[in-house]
Amino acid sequence: MTIDQIEKVYDRYSKVYDIIFGKIFANGREVGLQFLELFPGAQVLEVGVGTGLSLPLLSRNVEITGIDLSQDMLNRAQKRVTSLGFSDVRLFKMDATKLEFTDKSFDRVYAAYFISTVPDPVQVVREMKRVCRPGGYLVFLNHFQSEVPLVRLVEKLISPICARMGFRTDLNLQWLMHETGLKIEALDRTDFLGHWRAVRCINP
Repeated sequence: MTIDQIEKVYDRYSKVYDIIFGKIFANGREVGLQFLELFPGAQVLEVGVGTGLSLPLLSRNVEITGIDLSQDMLNRAQKRVTSLGFSDVRLFKMDATKLEFTDKSFDRVYAAYFISTVPDPVQVVREMKRVCRPGGYLVFLNHFQSEVPLVRLVEKLISPICARMGFRTDLNLQWLMHETGLKIEALDRTDFLGHWRAVRCINP
Protein backbone atom coordinates (compact mmCIF):
# COMPACT_ATOMS: atom_id res chain seq x y z
CA MET A 1 0.00 0.00 0.00
CA THR A 2 1.05 3.59 -0.57
CA ILE A 3 1.53 6.12 2.22
CA ASP A 4 -1.74 7.85 1.26
CA GLN A 5 -3.65 4.57 1.34
CA ILE A 6 -2.24 3.67 4.76
CA GLU A 7 -3.18 7.09 6.10
CA LYS A 8 -6.77 6.63 4.96
CA VAL A 9 -6.98 3.12 6.44
CA TYR A 10 -5.80 4.28 9.86
CA ASP A 11 -7.98 7.37 9.78
CA ARG A 12 -10.89 4.93 9.55
CA TYR A 13 -9.43 2.68 12.27
CA SER A 14 -9.09 5.60 14.67
CA LYS A 15 -12.74 5.40 15.73
CA VAL A 16 -12.52 1.78 16.87
CA TYR A 17 -8.80 1.24 17.42
CA ASP A 18 -8.87 1.40 21.21
CA ILE A 19 -11.81 -1.00 21.42
CA ILE A 20 -10.21 -3.59 19.12
CA PHE A 21 -6.56 -3.33 20.08
CA GLY A 22 -6.54 -1.84 23.59
CA LYS A 23 -6.88 -4.90 25.80
CA ILE A 24 -5.56 -7.38 23.21
CA PHE A 25 -2.11 -5.77 23.19
CA ALA A 26 -2.07 -4.49 26.79
CA ASN A 27 0.36 -7.18 27.97
CA GLY A 28 2.74 -6.41 25.11
CA ARG A 29 2.82 -2.76 26.08
CA GLU A 30 3.77 -3.73 29.63
CA VAL A 31 6.66 -5.81 28.27
CA GLY A 32 7.64 -2.92 26.01
CA LEU A 33 7.83 -0.60 29.02
CA GLN A 34 10.17 -3.03 30.78
CA PHE A 35 12.36 -3.28 27.67
CA LEU A 36 12.65 0.51 27.42
CA GLU A 37 14.19 0.80 30.92
CA LEU A 38 13.20 4.44 31.19
CA PHE A 39 15.07 6.83 33.46
CA PRO A 40 14.16 10.33 34.68
CA GLY A 41 14.67 12.92 31.97
CA ALA A 42 14.93 10.39 29.13
CA GLN A 43 14.05 11.67 25.68
CA VAL A 44 11.62 9.13 24.16
CA LEU A 45 10.28 8.95 20.61
CA GLU A 46 7.30 6.73 19.86
CA VAL A 47 7.05 6.09 16.14
CA GLY A 48 3.45 5.29 15.19
CA VAL A 49 1.95 6.63 18.42
CA GLY A 50 -1.58 5.99 17.13
CA THR A 51 -4.28 6.94 19.64
CA GLY A 52 -1.73 7.12 22.44
CA LEU A 53 -2.42 3.81 24.15
CA SER A 54 1.22 3.59 25.28
CA LEU A 55 1.42 7.11 26.66
CA PRO A 56 0.09 6.44 30.19
CA LEU A 57 2.81 3.81 30.62
CA LEU A 58 5.61 5.91 29.14
CA SER A 59 4.99 9.17 30.96
CA ARG A 60 7.17 8.66 34.03
CA ASN A 61 9.41 11.68 34.40
CA VAL A 62 10.43 11.42 30.75
CA GLU A 63 9.92 13.67 27.75
CA ILE A 64 7.84 11.99 25.05
CA THR A 65 7.54 12.80 21.37
CA GLY A 66 4.99 10.86 19.34
CA ILE A 67 4.55 10.83 15.59
CA ASP A 68 1.93 9.28 13.35
CA LEU A 69 0.82 9.50 9.74
CA SER A 70 -2.89 9.61 10.59
CA GLN A 71 -4.23 12.93 11.81
CA ASP A 72 -7.39 11.27 13.13
CA MET A 73 -5.28 8.94 15.29
CA LEU A 74 -3.25 11.90 16.53
CA ASN A 75 -6.40 13.83 17.41
CA ARG A 76 -7.44 10.98 19.70
CA ALA A 77 -3.95 10.79 21.15
CA GLN A 78 -4.10 14.51 21.93
CA LYS A 79 -7.42 14.03 23.74
CA ARG A 80 -5.78 11.30 25.83
CA VAL A 81 -2.85 13.59 26.65
CA THR A 82 -5.23 16.38 27.69
CA SER A 83 -7.47 14.12 29.79
CA LEU A 84 -4.46 12.70 31.64
CA GLY A 85 -3.04 16.15 32.25
CA PHE A 86 0.33 15.40 30.68
CA SER A 87 2.60 18.33 29.94
CA ASP A 88 5.64 16.42 28.70
CA VAL A 89 4.18 14.98 25.47
CA ARG A 90 4.59 16.42 21.97
CA LEU A 91 2.65 14.98 19.02
CA PHE A 92 3.41 15.50 15.32
CA LYS A 93 1.94 14.34 12.02
CA MET A 94 4.93 12.83 10.24
CA ASP A 95 6.04 10.16 7.78
CA ALA A 96 8.22 7.66 9.67
CA THR A 97 10.41 7.13 6.59
CA LYS A 98 11.43 10.80 6.79
CA LEU A 99 11.68 11.73 10.46
CA GLU A 100 11.99 15.47 10.88
CA PHE A 101 14.44 15.30 13.79
CA THR A 102 18.18 15.83 13.96
CA ASP A 103 20.57 12.92 14.39
CA LYS A 104 20.98 11.45 17.90
CA SER A 105 17.97 13.29 19.35
CA PHE A 106 16.49 10.53 21.54
CA ASP A 107 17.58 8.09 24.25
CA ARG A 108 14.82 5.61 23.44
CA VAL A 109 12.98 5.03 20.16
CA TYR A 110 9.87 2.88 20.40
CA ALA A 111 7.60 1.31 17.77
CA ALA A 112 4.59 -0.53 19.21
CA TYR A 113 2.61 -2.63 16.70
CA PHE A 114 3.75 -0.37 13.91
CA ILE A 115 6.69 -1.62 11.89
CA SER A 116 4.62 -4.10 9.86
CA THR A 117 2.12 -1.41 8.85
CA VAL A 118 4.55 0.60 6.71
CA PRO A 119 5.47 -0.06 3.05
CA ASP A 120 9.21 0.29 3.73
CA PRO A 121 10.07 -1.06 7.21
CA VAL A 122 13.81 -1.02 6.49
CA GLN A 123 13.80 2.72 5.82
CA VAL A 124 11.72 3.34 8.94
CA VAL A 125 14.17 1.42 11.13
CA ARG A 126 17.11 3.22 9.55
CA GLU A 127 15.47 6.52 10.44
CA MET A 128 14.85 5.27 13.97
CA LYS A 129 18.55 4.42 14.24
CA ARG A 130 19.55 7.83 12.91
CA VAL A 131 17.62 9.78 15.54
CA CYS A 132 18.61 7.45 18.40
CA ARG A 133 21.71 8.29 20.41
CA PRO A 134 24.60 5.79 20.33
CA GLY A 135 23.99 3.24 23.07
CA GLY A 136 20.31 4.12 23.17
CA TYR A 137 17.57 1.52 22.88
CA LEU A 138 15.35 0.75 19.90
CA VAL A 139 12.35 -1.29 21.02
CA PHE A 140 9.84 -2.99 18.75
CA LEU A 141 6.55 -4.67 19.62
CA ASN A 142 5.30 -6.51 16.60
CA HIS A 143 4.11 -9.62 14.85
CA PHE A 144 7.05 -11.18 13.02
CA GLN A 145 7.06 -14.11 10.62
CA SER A 146 6.81 -17.46 12.38
CA GLU A 147 9.75 -19.85 12.63
CA VAL A 148 7.35 -22.78 12.03
CA PRO A 149 7.47 -23.62 8.28
CA LEU A 150 3.74 -24.29 7.82
CA VAL A 151 2.69 -21.20 9.74
CA ARG A 152 5.28 -19.14 7.86
CA LEU A 153 3.81 -20.31 4.55
CA VAL A 154 0.30 -19.32 5.61
CA GLU A 155 1.53 -15.91 6.76
CA LYS A 156 3.19 -15.34 3.40
CA LEU A 157 0.05 -16.35 1.49
CA ILE A 158 -2.32 -14.12 3.44
CA SER A 159 0.02 -11.12 3.68
CA PRO A 160 -1.19 -9.48 0.40
CA ILE A 161 -4.77 -9.67 1.70
CA CYS A 162 -3.83 -8.29 5.11
CA ALA A 163 -1.89 -5.48 3.44
CA ARG A 164 -5.18 -4.09 2.18
CA MET A 165 -6.25 -3.83 5.82
CA GLY A 166 -3.11 -1.90 6.72
CA PHE A 167 -0.56 -4.47 7.90
CA ARG A 168 1.57 -7.37 6.69
CA THR A 169 2.02 -10.83 8.22
CA ASP A 170 5.29 -11.90 6.58
CA LEU A 171 7.81 -9.47 8.06
CA ASN A 172 10.92 -11.51 8.87
CA LEU A 173 12.74 -10.32 12.00
CA GLN A 174 16.17 -11.68 11.09
CA TRP A 175 15.97 -10.13 7.62
CA LEU A 176 15.00 -6.78 9.15
CA MET A 177 17.94 -6.91 11.55
CA HIS A 178 20.35 -7.81 8.75
CA GLU A 179 19.13 -5.06 6.43
CA THR A 180 19.35 -2.38 9.12
CA GLY A 181 22.59 -3.46 10.79
CA LEU A 182 21.01 -4.13 14.16
CA LYS A 183 21.47 -7.01 16.58
CA ILE A 184 18.85 -8.33 18.98
CA GLU A 185 19.90 -7.64 22.55
CA ALA A 186 16.71 -8.91 24.21
CA LEU A 187 13.62 -10.71 22.95
CA ASP A 188 10.43 -11.90 24.60
CA ARG A 189 7.07 -13.23 23.44
CA THR A 190 4.13 -11.06 24.47
CA ASP A 191 1.17 -13.38 23.83
CA PHE A 192 0.33 -16.95 24.79
CA LEU A 193 0.91 -18.38 21.30
CA GLY A 194 4.06 -16.38 20.66
CA HIS A 195 2.81 -14.62 17.53
CA TRP A 196 3.86 -11.19 18.82
CA ARG A 197 7.26 -10.36 20.23
CA ALA A 198 9.09 -7.57 22.02
CA VAL A 199 12.55 -6.90 20.62
CA ARG A 200 15.24 -4.60 22.00
CA CYS A 201 18.32 -3.49 20.09
CA ILE A 202 21.13 -1.23 21.30
CA ASN A 203 21.97 1.44 18.78
CA PRO A 204 25.58 0.86 17.71
